[in-house]
Amino acid sequence: MYLTEKRLLKWALICNAIYVMLFFLVRPQGLNIKKVVIAFFLLFSVIAILLLSIKNIKKINQIPKFLRVLFYLLVVWGVITIIRGLSFSMQDLATNFGNVYMGWAWVLPMSLIIGLKIENWTIVFRVINFVFQLMLIVFLISLSLNNSYLQWAWLLRPVNFLLLVGLYRFSLINKIQIFIIIAVYIAVAIQVDQRMDLLYLSITIFFLLLDRLVSIKIKYFFIKYIIIGFIMLLIIIFTAGYEFVSDIVATVIDFQETRKFLFTELMSDLNFTEKFVGRGSLGTYYSEFFERVTKYYQLIGNTAWRGDDPIRITIEVGYLQMILKGGFILFALNFIFYILSSYKAIFKSNNKFTRSLGYYILIVSILSIVSMRPTFAPTFIILWMAIGTVLSKKFREMQDDEIEDLIKFK
Repeated sequence: MYLTEKRLLKWALICNAIYVMLFFLVRPQGLNIKKVVIAFFLLFSVIAILLLSIKNIKKINQIPKFLRVLFYLLVVWGVITIIRGLSFSMQDLATNFGNVYMGWAWVLPMSLIIGLKIENWTIVFRVINFVFQLMLIVFLISLSLNNSYLQWAWLLRPVNFLLLVGLYRFSLINKIQIFIIIAVYIAVAIQVDQRMDLLYLSITIFFLLLDRLVSIKIKYFFIKYIIIGFIMLLIIIFTAGYEFVSDIVATVIDFQETRKFLFTELMSDLNFTEKFVGRGSLGTYYSEFFERVTKYYQLIGNTAWRGDDPIRITIEVGYLQMILKGGFILFALNFIFYILSSYKAIFKSNNKFTRSLGYYILIVSILSIVSMRPTFAPTFIILWMAIGTVLSKKFREMQDDEIEDLIKFK
């Protein structure tokens, strides 16, 4: 037996999933043997995906020249972001290269190249099936342990992707497994009060209903204005401010806002230059909110919710995380890929598969305004592979039967 590209991709994805699972189950703190062992799963995944991407770099010629240039700029800026965060402290090295939020998250766009080989989706579907089986076992075990371990919802999120691709593509056994996973996914989200995952599932179902129940003209009309409205919303947020948008929404509907202070604090903490270039992969910012929470926690005798450290190395909102680490340059490069690829996939596809990938990209793009920090984890590996696939005109012009011949969904 020799190591083929397919086997290498398979084990890269499996090791990535195992890392995420162990990271949330073990939750290692500081620099210790447990964290080092767990980090090896991530390291193997990163090296394998980068090797596969570099080996197939010529496939980048399948996407338009303008986007090829942007791709190289994004990769180079990602590397610069990592270099700016370099430190020779062992703790910093472990954080930078042993945490999916830090250094490796900014070279993940390289997996776009893996998506330019459409047969690779067969491996993705098989690994997702394996991971779901693994997570069902872990879920049953965790019921007898501390339920806070249920925070590994990351590995359940691909169920949204499968729903968008279409349940009709899967066998009866796989369909039953998907429905069980949906139930577990909802249970986990409710248990740990993860409203974002409930929102994620709700938006997925909305796009599914929109795609299935309305005419093509009405569907494209709605989606076009969803994209336009989303772009305008981002422009308003980063000019007039998130607080301005939040206050307007609050006059229409009654909701509990938990993200407003993040936008305000980050923008006030970054100087003019840092807003454009960020602070590097290990960059931090000061949170006045968590400073007050910490003082109150100490005041009442170290009970109740302690909150986060006032000097924060990560931020919950996807687009803010990009700005913190690589500035508006990193944000703009990512956003252009998100919007152009989702538009091309939804409006310029001849087959359901690439159109479904477009919905997936658009949903992650929308959710990145409230959550979805870029991570070297399944959600974003699938995202960048999807971007690569839909940017290829050849794949978008294929018919459904041609796609079925190239990808094994079962």
